[in-house]
Amino acid sequence: MKRILYLVSILFSLQNYSFSQDQVAIDSLEALLKVHYAKKIELQIKFPSLYDTTAAIILNQIAKVYNGNNPDKAIDYANQSLSLSEQLAYKKGIGNAYNNMGTIFQSKPDYLTSLEFYKKALKIREEAGDKKSIAYSYHNIGNIYRHLDNYPEALKNYFATLKIFEELGDKKGIANTYNNIGVVYHDQDNYPEALKNYFASLKIREEIGDKNGIAYCYNNLAIIYRNQRKYPEALKNSFASLKIKEEIGDKKGIANTYSNIGSIHCDQGNYQEALKNHFASLKINEEIGNKDDIGAICLDIGLTKLKMKAAREAKDWQSKALRLGKAIESLSLMQRSYEGLAAADSALGNFKAAYENHKLFILYRDSIENTENAKKIITLQMNYDFGKKQDSLNVVQTKKDLIALKELNKQKLVRNGFIWGTIILLFLTGTAILFFIDRTKRNRMKQLEAVRGSISRDLHDDIGSTLQSISVMSEIARMKSTSGGSQESIPFLEKIGRASRDMMEKMNDLVWAVSPQNDNFENIIYHMRAFGGELLAGKDIALHFKSDSDLNSIILSMEKRKSFFLVYKEALNNIYKYSGAKNVTVEISKTNHKLNLVVLDDGVGFNMNENHLKIGGNGLKNMNARAAELNGTISITSAPGKGTTVSLMVNLK
Repeated sequence: MKRILYLVSILFSLQNYSFSQDQVAIDSLEALLKVHYAKKIELQIKFPSLYDTTAAIILNQIAKVYNGNNPDKAIDYANQSLSLSEQLAYKKGIGNAYNNMGTIFQSKPDYLTSLEFYKKALKIREEAGDKKSIAYSYHNIGNIYRHLDNYPEALKNYFATLKIFEELGDKKGIANTYNNIGVVYHDQDNYPEALKNYFASLKIREEIGDKNGIAYCYNNLAIIYRNQRKYPEALKNSFASLKIKEEIGDKKGIANTYSNIGSIHCDQGNYQEALKNHFASLKINEEIGNKDDIGAICLDIGLTKLKMKAAREAKDWQSKALRLGKAIESLSLMQRSYEGLAAADSALGNFKAAYENHKLFILYRDSIENTENAKKIITLQMNYDFGKKQDSLNVVQTKKDLIALKELNKQKLVRNGFIWGTIILLFLTGTAILFFIDRTKRNRMKQLEAVRGSISRDLHDDIGSTLQSISVMSEIARMKSTSGGSQESIPFLEKIGRASRDMMEKMNDLVWAVSPQNDNFENIIYHMRAFGGELLAGKDIALHFKSDSDLNSIILSMEKRKSFFLVYKEALNNIYKYSGAKNVTVEISKTNHKLNLVVLDDGVGFNMNENHLKIGGNGLKNMNARAAELNGTISITSAPGKGTTVSLMVNLK
């Protein structure tokens, strides 16, 4: 008996040990298991008995050590522990085995299976009346729902956890739960409630002297204050967290805090301080080999360099982050790296490279969003009650004979109903399909006629008139040349050249407008950015292009897309010809159901009250006509020496 108590005491000391995926820990546990079975043979115990509860505990601990390193072995040992515990009717062992399986599947991650095991563990623990274990089960279930963005269910389980820990007087458990509740509110941008819970957690952790927990709370507070742009408070809490992490020697925590401090300084425009802290974080992460965080720090340094107008250096850091992202196969890191490279190339004027990098950013962003959608589908599946499922199966089994008899009596009726129902359904489906095909065909014909008419008008009005002008001027130039006036033919040849270039430009605009791939507003923005960059670069005019991220959901028809671009083009051509500007700012935004375009320059401007401006030139008339085609309005404001602003508002309804 003393030998048994000795083994159990060793086992429970191991339970409090923080296992790494370490073969030493596995060997120690398996040695304990061999000693247990050897002692069982010595005592001539042939059948599972209370003595084997020790084996169940050891098997469960081995599963914990393997989790994350070898999930298949972890599951195998957890199943052995479960099987043995069930034979012994050892409820605590059954609950622990189910909980362990939940943890293993959560790390895969397989949230649906994980939740099933956590709920089974909760049910067993409630039957056993083990309050502390019940609290941890609610905590684990809450974590699953939080991972899946099911915040109401996450909060429901966390509050159940909090209630039990308060009843038990478990201060550390209370503090941890307040923190988890704060994280849920934080994820929903409900900062007042998040702060309330973080401060509640911080107060308790200070009372019990939990330094690591205190540092974690300060870090969470700093993140919220940064999001609220309360930078002094954010820095105050970050430095408080840093001080504690340095005291306890938490290198990874120190590196993360330096990174946060750097980001706060970057938001404030203190770029040298930002770089100082980012490089301090980078150095520590390189020392401990933390590749995930090294990539993130490279991105932060690149962003800071970009804000400092050092686009070339920014691109180098973003490229380094991309290489690390590919090496560790991090979709998130690769997505953010391509986004940074697109911004750096755009700042350098490499618009083609910027476009290619932006396409890759969209590709990886969509890949991650697809993963998130899969998680949401799992969340919906989790509304299924696993406990009731088992009860339902038992009820079905007990009433099997009665159901079979009723089904036999209804067989003929169901068969006939199915046949007639199928015939009616096929008839209705066929009718609906034919109607849909006919309507789709008519709509496509109307759209095709409209497109053909539009292209015909453009070819006749723009291209046709230009070709006619080229023909006339060519004849005049020929006559001048043959009559000996070769110098007199030069102006006409120059006009022919300008007309040809103008015709090519109009043809390019027409081809761009017709192409279906440009229906996406993202491609419209890149076309506008590329056109403006190339045009204004000819006079060393800086283009500052701003666009909202939610514009990508807008789809414009061919005609509207063309009109929208031509208003922008006319505005930039006027700036190029007349403004004498040094800077041009273009802002595209969406407010409710309205698309807004603002083009402003810092050029010489003009007097709005002059008579010829009241009448308006062809350019202004064209812009007004385009605005009307877009079901929108346009306004132009200017004053001598104060630049010019062109504002277009398009109603998207």
